[in-house]
Amino acid sequence: MTSRPAPGPFSDHASGPESDIVARLNREWSWLSEQAPDWLCPWGDTLGQVLAAVAGQPDAVLGHLIAACQTGHDRAGRVVVQAFLGKIVLLSRRDSRLDPDDLVAAFWIRLSRYPLDRRPSKIAANLVLDTRKDVLAETRELACLTPPPARDPLTARGVLAAALSLNLVSAPTAEIVATVYADGLTSAKAADRHATSAEAVRWRCSDTVRRLRRHRVALAESCAA
Repeated sequence: MTSRPAPGPFSDHASGPESDIVARLNREWSWLSEQAPDWLCPWGDTLGQVLAAVAGQPDAVLGHLIAACQTGHDRAGRVVVQAFLGKIVLLSRRDSRLDPDDLVAAFWIRLSRYPLDRRPSKIAANLVLDTRKDVLAETRELACLTPPPARDPLTARGVLAAALSLNLVSAPTAEIVATVYADGLTSAKAADRHATSAEAVRWRCSDTVRRLRRHRVALAESCAA
C-alpha cells in the first residue's frame, strides 16, 4: 500500500476523503518531493526538504518560494500549494460554500500575485484569508448572473447570451463561464471539459462577472427587449 504523503505545515491535522484535485496533488507530491529545486534554493536539496523548512521559518521560506514562483519557477509555487493543502481541505469542511477544488485554484491565483513588497510578514495567514475571501466573493457574485426567479426568469445562459450580443464577452469565454454558473461544475471540472487550467477558468469567471456588473444596466435593458 502506498503511504500517504506527510501533511504540510498548515494542515491542522485534516484527514478524511479528499477532493479529486487534492488527491491528485498528493499523489503527484509523493514523487515530486524527491526532485531537486530548479532554482537557486538555500532551504534544501529536494522539494520535500524545502517543504519541511517552511514550518521553522514560514515568512522567510514562503517569501523565497513566492518570489521564485513569480519569476517563472512553478515548482517553487508547487511547494507552497503542498504546504497549504491540508488547510484548504479543513476550510472546505468547515464551510460548505468553499469547494476544495475552487480553493486550490484561487490559492494559485493569490500565490502568483502575492505582493511581497507590501506584505512580507504573516504570509501564511494572508494567503489563507485572501483565498477564502476570493471564493466567497465569487459565490456572492453568482447573484449577478442569476436574478431571482420571482422577478426575472432569466438563467445564467440567458444573461450570457445578452452579454454576447453586447460584445461584453467572447463566445469561448461565455461557454466556460456558463459551464461553471449554469451547469454547476467546479473550476477543476470545467477546466477538464474545456482543456484548460482551473486557474484560467477562475480568472475568466471572475473577470467576466466584474465586467457584467459594470454593465448591469445595459444588460437589463437588453434582456428586457
